[in-house]
Amino acid sequence: MDRLASAFDKMAEQAEKAARRSSVALAEIEPAKPDPEGTAQLLADSEGNFAANAEVAAVGGIGIKASNTDVSTGKPAQTIEQAGEAITPGAQKLVADQIVGGEIGGASASDASGDVTIPDGWRDLTWQERRSLASKLSDKPISNGEEANAAIEAELKRRG
Repeated sequence: MDRLASAFDKMAEQAEKAARRSSVALAEIEPAKPDPEGTAQLLADSEGNFAANAEVAAVGGIGIKASNTDVSTGKPAQTIEQAGEAITPGAQKLVADQIVGGEIGGASASDASGDVTIPDGWRDLTWQERRSLASKLSDKPISNGEEANAAIEAELKRRG
């Protein structure tokens, strides 16, 4: 019994040393980073409301208050349009990295879309490139390749 207990203690000590080495190695590879820009997604917003769905959970932006709340009712928002309120001049509400409402320097995306060149082989672009292109053409957030294709096709149809 004593030998078994001694072996167990030795194994536990080795496991503890390995965990410490692993923790130190991880800290050297990827040190813990604070969030100085305040961009981390929080569970509840400044009004104490949690996001009702994934769409609302992605709403944020610097100068946006109550990102999970419909500020007109004080209740949890159900859509990105209801969520949040700009409290600083020029603040832009974002969903992930897409601007909500099309405010791009004071003009909507549809106003600026005529300036955007759509390449002939746009379907050969990666979905991320199509998403970036589509976000310049649409007032709505684009979150995947299918939405990007639809926005680009709608713009091409609009241009005729």
